[in-house]
Amino acid sequence: MMNELFILGELMEEPQSGYHLRNALQVSLGHHRKISYGVIYPLLEKLEKKGFLEITNVESDKKNKKIATITEKGEKRFFELMKMPVPKGAHNADIYLIKLDVMQHLALDEQIQLLDQFYQEQKDIIKDTQNALQKLAEKDSKDHWYASRKFELRLRQTTVAIEWIEKFKHELKKEW
Repeated sequence: MMNELFILGELMEEPQSGYHLRNALQVSLGHHRKISYGVIYPLLEKLEKKGFLEITNVESDKKNKKIATITEKGEKRFFELMKMPVPKGAHNADIYLIKLDVMQHLALDEQIQLLDQFYQEQKDIIKDTQNALQKLAEKDSKDHWYASRKFELRLRQTTVAIEWIEKFKHELKKEW
């Protein structure tokens, strides 16, 4: 879902090559996630077979480039994916990053709803982290002290995310 959503979201902007899509996904997710061409190109072919995009060969600088263009069916799929709840799990944060990256294609109320979901996710992280800190405080040990520092970092990160969400929502409402 994650890579499919990203590709369709990027193609909502303009037709692009697999090379460009891979680089854009790498920038969006950050250097901690390695995105290989071995993931992107097979996915492009799969999306083409499903009718979500069309791939055309374009000659450029003595090279053949394959350019992907989203179809009407692909646009419908994009909006379907954007409306799906973000599943709990390992790639949860990455999916939110992708949805936030391409949410400009949604109506304002849907953008606000997405930000509210992301806000709630941060609140849940804070609650879980505070519970973990309470358990760690029950026993004084070197391991618990180090673990507490890590959880304090997580609290600060989520607090910054919440401040960002609140500011972004305010700007969205004012701007649009």
